[in-house]
Formats: sequence, C-alpha cells, structure tokens
Amino acid sequence: MLTYEELTKADPKKLREELEVAQRDLFKVRLEVRTGQSKSNHLVGNAKKYIAQIKTVLKLKNNEV
Repeated sequence: MLTYEELTKADPKKLREELEVAQRDLFKVRLEVRTGQSKSNHLVGNAKKYIAQIKTVLKLKNNEV
C-alpha cells in the first residue's frame, strides 16, 4: 500500500495498476471473512478506504489536464 503522498506523485498508469491490485485484495479479504478463514474484518474497511484514495487521486489528476 502506498501512502497518500506517494499516490499523488504516481502517474495515472501506475495508479490504475494499483487500483486493480487493491480491488483484488478486497475481494480476497471479503471472501476470507465470509468463509470464516479470517476474523480480521477490519481489513475490509481498510481496503475500501485505500481504493477510495486511489480513485480520488485519479479523478484529481484527470481534472488537472
């Protein structure tokens, strides 16, 4: 996971790749929590927050152009 500062410095292509990885991670975490393999349901919220940060930075970068 990149920090918000690192996200703002990254180019849009890198951000899209990071978004794909984060969405895959969210899917995995949700699946683990639902099947009972993991009790760490707080990770779902963390993943969703990270995805929202990436989308926000992507939107800001698109508006700059």
